[in-house]
Amino acid sequence: MEDFKLNLLNLDEKELTDYILASGMKKFYGKQIFNWLHGKLIRNINDMSNISLKDREMLFEKTYIPLFNLMDHKVSKIDGTEKFLFKLEDGNTIETVLLKHKTRNTLCVSTQVGCPVKCAFCATGASGFERNLDVHEIINQVYTIERRLRNKGESVNNIVFMGMGEPLLNINNLMKAIILLSHENGLNISKRKITISTSGIVPGIEKLLEEKLPVELAVSLHAVFNEKRDQLIPINKRFPLEDLFTVLKEYQRITNRRITFEYILIKEFNVSDTDANVLADFMHEFDHTLNLIPYNPVVENDFERPSQKKIEKFYNILKNDRKVNVVIRGEKGTDIDGACGQLRQRNAK
Repeated sequence: MEDFKLNLLNLDEKELTDYILASGMKKFYGKQIFNWLHGKLIRNINDMSNISLKDREMLFEKTYIPLFNLMDHKVSKIDGTEKFLFKLEDGNTIETVLLKHKTRNTLCVSTQVGCPVKCAFCATGASGFERNLDVHEIINQVYTIERRLRNKGESVNNIVFMGMGEPLLNINNLMKAIILLSHENGLNISKRKITISTSGIVPGIEKLLEEKLPVELAVSLHAVFNEKRDQLIPINKRFPLEDLFTVLKEYQRITNRRITFEYILIKEFNVSDTDANVLADFMHEFDHTLNLIPYNPVVENDFERPSQKKIEKFYNILKNDRKVNVVIRGEKGTDIDGACGQLRQRNAK
């Protein structure tokens, strides 16, 4: 797209209205155009039927609506999970996953091309890190799939920022995207239906507190000893468990919101009785939900999933012995590499 054209999807309602006024158009066009872009999800400026032809021509000449190039689409034969591979304007690629439930659709959205955190169990970091996604690249994942769902009389009900990348390392674009996605003149997705997943970026959690963004928070914990967590999540060396614990206590004190913790189960690494009991001690400090995730294999490492017997023992210690609010998270999309830790940047073809 020509550099001189303005990307309309990067603008919030005030920025759009300011541009409309500076271009000599009527102020109320700002709200109307915003709704065309973020509510009706049009892909062509000429579809804005309540905007004068003259003004549409001006918009067409000076602005554009960015679209995604869908390179690949896979559907799980097991559970109907859908995975989308999108090519971006610069040739990079990202993956987005649609999780199908009986009464709702949850979209797992990416925030970066690759990931700089490089968690040992995750394919995304192994594929390298290229850059942060721009605002329009974050929301266009939702808009592209929402259009497909509307054709079937469905919609996106929940958004989880658990795709490629560490959301809190792209926090400014992330927050602007959330404001657009939850705008009453757009998709109007409740912020309470939006979850940010983090590996434990302490300054990012502090920023969420400053901005008073009432979204859900999920923390990828995966180990309760620093020496183990250092091996799984290298950024733990910068933000160790003690610092993470402190900021999460403050987060819960201020927001009074339940925190979801994610814990990947890896054979002979973090599933001992001691791990379970120290994990229970950690959980009891918070109003919590704990999701246990049996490891999903990726080619980049030699980790293995524990036996079903070991998984059940670990769960029972937490649930029955220690009264932790714990569930074994149902896996979706493993046969299409769409499950936790399996997303990666693909080569553009």
